[in-house]
Amino acid sequence: MPQAGPQLTARWKEDHVEVAGFRIRSWDAGPPQPTGTVVMLEGMTWGLSTLRNALAQKYRVMALELPGFGASPANTRSQSMQELAHTMAQVAAQVVSDAYTLIGASFGAHVALWQTLQSPASVEALVLIAPTALLPVPGALAGTPEEMAMRLFAHPEKARGLASVDPAIVAKEQALVQRLTGGRHDAEAERRLVEIACATLVLFGTEDQMVAPEAARIYRARIPNSNIAFVYDAGHLIEAERPEALVNAVSDYVELRETFIVGRQSGLINP
Repeated sequence: MPQAGPQLTARWKEDHVEVAGFRIRSWDAGPPQPTGTVVMLEGMTWGLSTLRNALAQKYRVMALELPGFGASPANTRSQSMQELAHTMAQVAAQVVSDAYTLIGASFGAHVALWQTLQSPASVEALVLIAPTALLPVPGALAGTPEEMAMRLFAHPEKARGLASVDPAIVAKEQALVQRLTGGRHDAEAERRLVEIACATLVLFGTEDQMVAPEAARIYRARIPNSNIAFVYDAGHLIEAERPEALVNAVSDYVELRETFIVGRQSGLINP
């Protein structure tokens, strides 16, 4: 299994897919004989580069840029989370021919949750990293980048990279998240969690200030085949604060699934 340590790299081929009026960028990498396929929904400004480079050592990884995030134009087309998830399912269907493990973080995890509900036959395993679908903290998305950094990180001094992000990109992403979610609890998604049949891992940082701690218990209780893991001393952006812990946990789960060491209960990842 790929483990974090020295920075792993992969040779990425960039392309794009045109779906529903969007031109969605994609990145494809993997070994000559991959042991499976992973689709990653790239959202928010930080991204999941460390994780996708690690997974691409063993799996074919397709990273898809959510429309309205990163370098993509503002997304004024998507009218709901369900509609955006349907768009991403269409993209995945064009670039992947077999079932895949689906990974999303934060808002991207909210999209991945709906994509799994809409396309259950395509998703063989689901990884939700700090998902914001259930019990988001009111007002957590408001404020300046500096104020957001205080909430996104357990240790705000690690947010130096966030300061270098174009404020226009941050504002564009915040506007889309606010328009589609309003920062509200997704009651319909909660009600339908019982429909998710695939193996599911949900990870939170122990210091996450964007989502109420009680959310983890809801995922564990409602998703039949689920595992919950907490990454010690990490805030909402686990990738930024504890990249090695994230890579190790997700890599283990993608490989082991039901025999994942945490088991059918919550566990603390503390090196």
